Amino acid sequence: MKILLVNPPAVEVYGKYKAAAKAGAQPQMPLGICYIAAVLEKAGHDVTLIDCDIDNLSITDLANLIKKTKPSIVGVTATTPVFPSAKKLIELIKKENEDIITVLGGFHVTALPIETMQNCKADYGVYGEGEETIIELINKLEKNKKVDNVKGILYREEGRVTKNPPREQIKEENLDKVPFPARRLLKYKKYVWSVPGKGLVPVTSIITQRGCPFRCIFCGVRTMFRGTRYRSLRGIMKEIRYVVNELGVNHILFQDDTLTLNRDKIIKMCREIKKRNLNFTWEGYTRANLVTKDLLAMMKEAGLVRLSFGVESGNQKILKAIKKDVKLEDYKKAYQWCYDLGIETRCSLMLGHPFETKETIKQTMHFANSLKCFQAYINITMPYPGSELLDLAKKGYGGIKLLTTDWNEYRRYGNAVMEMNDLRRDDLIKLQKWAYKKFYLRPHIIFYNLKRAGLKAALVNIWAFFKSVFR
Repeated sequence: MKILLVNPPAVEVYGKYKAAAKAGAQPQMPLGICYIAAVLEKAGHDVTLIDCDIDNLSITDLANLIKKTKPSIVGVTATTPVFPSAKKLIELIKKENEDIITVLGGFHVTALPIETMQNCKADYGVYGEGEETIIELINKLEKNKKVDNVKGILYREEGRVTKNPPREQIKEENLDKVPFPARRLLKYKKYVWSVPGKGLVPVTSIITQRGCPFRCIFCGVRTMFRGTRYRSLRGIMKEIRYVVNELGVNHILFQDDTLTLNRDKIIKMCREIKKRNLNFTWEGYTRANLVTKDLLAMMKEAGLVRLSFGVESGNQKILKAIKKDVKLEDYKKAYQWCYDLGIETRCSLMLGHPFETKETIKQTMHFANSLKCFQAYINITMPYPGSELLDLAKKGYGGIKLLTTDWNEYRRYGNAVMEMNDLRRDDLIKLQKWAYKKFYLRPHIIFYNLKRAGLKAALVNIWAFFKSVFR
């Protein structure tokens, strides 16, 4: 069948911070829908894959393209922030041609399956891990067979939404049977990041595991992936070699939620990279209490140039309340070790937690500025569907007042959907800008970011920062 898969515009959800997002770490390659494209190609279907941010297509542009190309099926992925765009696209498709079958997948429909289908015009929904589900669904549709026994889908029957039972997750030992993400269907070298010591270079993403065992209340990963499953070292290394040697991309983002969760896995991977003399740099995300200086040194020798830690708050009581379970001292040690080893670091912070006050936000920024850290993402806390935080916010946990469940409003930059204690919505929006200025407008941070990746990258980043923060 002729199938078009779409990753809707995502950079737009950053609002006034869009320029900074594009310069800092967006867009990222949409691995989820790339895996779906790969299994469909392997099954013999004619697949086209569009990432609207990379292809520079608006929803209207995309609808016009679909009108011309006439695919049999359009599959759309959506997190909560981009769900309104996905919904609009599906409406435009159906308005133009009712015969095109539309399928919605991703985190939002997985977190809110019935509600999501009731609020959009998609013919089918795929919830949970989608690789096996999409193949079975498409095969049924191709043969005009009933879909009532396809696990993991939602569909419409006599005007109401029916939800079939969930599909079992792919077993850990079978993860290597899933083909590599179909990167070649994308303009994969247009995913460009500013990399320390290299300037603006193409980057691609790889995952080495699915799931995370931790229970941070703001995260919904457990809604999509139950438990944690690891790919084999053989499969990981085969994909790295493919990316570096065949695609010619020499910087990799390991997109795992917690890259160093399995210490033995990361040590073996580093040894294999060195053994094979693979010439590439890499980065990832992890927790400060899951690294040691020796482990970081080994990772650096194997090409690690940047590591991101989710700090979230500089107040230990708030960290406990959000179930982060990392001590402030662990952050200080991890950032110091990275600094000593010459590994660039990033931190992510959130403003507007349960029990948050103006004073605790000041504590967070004081703590962040005390770390040996040179780049920060500072978000306004969002209670996304699938997270424990959304349920707690509805109950008023930690002084929270939930303002809306209009998903159009769920943007982490320049907007707030919760108030708490002495913090009103406008306070959080203003404090986000204040926090960015507080972090980045320090002389040593300005100097570092001017020299870290070359003049071109510095100019791009500086212009984006000022457009976003001083707009």
